[in-house]
Order: sequence, then C-alpha cells, then structure tokens
Amino acid sequence: MKKGFVMLFAILSLLAGSISDAQEKKLLSLEEAINTALENNPGITVSNADIEISRALVRNSKAPYYPEIKSRIVVPFIGRESGFFLDQMIWDFGRTSNRVKSSKAQLKSSRYNKETTKDNIILNTITSYYTVLSQKHLKEAYEKKVTEFEKRLDRAEGFLKAGRASQIEVTKAEVSLGNARLELLAAENDLETAKLNLMAAMGIEGDFDFELADSVKYGTEEFNLRDSIDKALESRSELKSLEAREAAMRANLDAAKKEFYPLIFGRTAYRFEGEGAETPGFIAGIGLQFPIFEGFSRFADVQDARANLTRVSAEIEKARTDILSEVKQLHLELNLAEENIEVTERTRNSTQESLMLARERYRLDRASEVELAEAESLYASTNATYMQALYNFNITAARLERAIGDFDEYDK
Repeated sequence: MKKGFVMLFAILSLLAGSISDAQEKKLLSLEEAINTALENNPGITVSNADIEISRALVRNSKAPYYPEIKSRIVVPFIGRESGFFLDQMIWDFGRTSNRVKSSKAQLKSSRYNKETTKDNIILNTITSYYTVLSQKHLKEAYEKKVTEFEKRLDRAEGFLKAGRASQIEVTKAEVSLGNARLELLAAENDLETAKLNLMAAMGIEGDFDFELADSVKYGTEEFNLRDSIDKALESRSELKSLEAREAAMRANLDAAKKEFYPLIFGRTAYRFEGEGAETPGFIAGIGLQFPIFEGFSRFADVQDARANLTRVSAEIEKARTDILSEVKQLHLELNLAEENIEVTERTRNSTQESLMLARERYRLDRASEVELAEAESLYASTNATYMQALYNFNITAARLERAIGDFDEYDK
C-alpha cells in the first residue's frame, strides 16, 4: 500500500512538472517572431549606423558653402603672421554642388540598403520559423518509427524463445532499431539547430522557451508572372539602391571634371601689429586659385570616377537579369510546391484511414501491437511529409514575395 502511494506521488510530481514547463513556454506566432527580429536583429543596427554615416557625409560635403575662420598667434608678434583670417568660397564651378548631390544619393542608397536588410531578416525569420515546425514533425515521426522497431524487436525475441524465429531475424531487428535511433538522434540535432537559427534570426539569446503556433496557412493565391516581374523591377530595394549609387557616381564624375576649373574665393584678415609692421593690418579681397599641375592626380580622379560609374551601371543590368531569373524560377517552384501538397495530402489521408482501421482491429484483438505501431509510424511519417510540403509552400511563397518586393504586410 505504501509503495502504491509513493508511485502515485511520483507520477503526480512528473505531471505537475510537465504542466509547469508547458506554462513557462510562451506561444510564439510568426508575426511576433518577425516583429522581434526587426527590433533585435543587429543587422538593423548596422543599417542605421550606415545611414548616420551617410548623413555625416552630406553635412561634410556642404562645408565649403560656409566660411572658414582661422587664427594664427605667434608670440612675440612677428611681422604680420599673427591675426584672424576668414575665407569664403564664392564659386567653384559646381564642384561642391556635385559632391553634395553625390552624398545625398549615397544617403538614399543607404536607406534602400536598410530596406534590403529588413526584407532579408523577415525572409530568414519566416524560413527559420517553418523549419523548426517541420523538424518537429520529423522528430515525432522518427519517435514513432523507433517505437515500431522496438515492438518488432520484442516480437522477434519472443519468437526466438518460442523457436519460431532464428537469431539472424533478431539481429536484423536490432540493426533496424539501431538505425531508427540514429535517425531520431539526427532529427533531434536538426531540430535544435533549427531552433538556434530562429533565435539568431530574432536577435535574441538564451534558451528556446517558445512553443510555435502551428497554424500554417495554405491558399491558392495567384501570382501572374508578368505582373510579378514588373513589380519586382519597380519595387526591389536592391535595384533602387544601385540606381541611387549610379546617381552618386555620376555626380562624382562631374565633380572630378570640375577640378580642372579655377576656384574663386573671398578672403578677409585682421593681422596684429608686430616687429616689421607699423600698424595693425586689415585686408579684404577676392582671389582666384587655379590648379596648374598636381602630378596627374586630377586625371586619375576622373578615370576612377568614370570606372566606378561604369561598374555600377553594369551591376544594375546584372541585378535586373538576376531578378528576372529569380522571379521566373520561384514561380516554377511555387507551382511544384502546390502539387507536392496535393500528392502528400492524398498519401496522408490513406495512411490515416489505415491507422483508424488498425486501431479498431487492435481494439477487437485482431491486430498485434506491431501492426498498430507500424500504422502509427507510417501515418506519422506521411503526416510529417505533408506538413513539410505545407511549410515549403509557405517558404517559397515568402521567397516570391521577397523577390517582387512585397513584404509591406510584415513591415509595420
């Protein structure tokens, strides 16, 4: 009697622990995972820093528009070396204006790069989220398979004792069980890896204390290929970033060409009285600075700017070609993913009917534990394949949305 109470207490303790663990885990939806990733992923911080750097470059490029004030003090005062000096650029034939235009285009490119980073984070989070769910179903299927082969081994050992089976049949059952356990270990490792990838995508550390909402959606949303291509060429942030960079490189080329023109500036100075000077001096005037020879550096700057412009123009053409190929390929993959759902669903329904029949036969003592375990294992396997097809469809649809620049629903 006392032993029974001890066992009951142990069982209740285990149940209480399981309930407590379940309550500690937070239910995490896909939308919550994406929002967490957009808040915590360090890629966003890097993009924000790049934007601030570009803003600083814009401010720096505008510096020649403002006067430059300097002072030089020599003690004791000697000649006219000590004083205050103010220089103001009057006209540089467009050098500064083109540099400002270039820096503003670079800032625009940085902002589009941030959009690219956000889209990549969203896609990576979606892929990681569904991968965790897929690996979870595969792990459950391998657990059922291990159970099936344990039952088979028990039966083979029973037949061996009864003289109805040979030792080789027991050995084969042991080998099959060992292989199933290895597959289960691999599935468990893949699941843990998928969880780590999801945590990394969300930009958080610690234990994986989440229960994912397994409410996968499946719809036959139509994607017109021509519309997808047009929208991709119009909306892709990578392409917009390259186009902004092209504008920056063109402005840089114009600025480099202007280096061959003179600089007109105004100068005002107040110089202290010192040795060799009878009275304090105040001067003001307009100067013309004309570059004569600087070791061919200006020619090299023009050549460099022209090469950069050629390069980014080629990158734009390559990006357009890659986008066209990507969109076409994803349309094909989406159609294939949809067909896989239909095939795997029929297979799963068939094994589900077989499982229901096996359970009924087992209830009526017309089927063995091995037959029931085999039906459960087969259904778990086909169900995992079907769920994986659903997840793959959603991942492919997300990749297509990403390819055509249609992630606005996630970016709020």
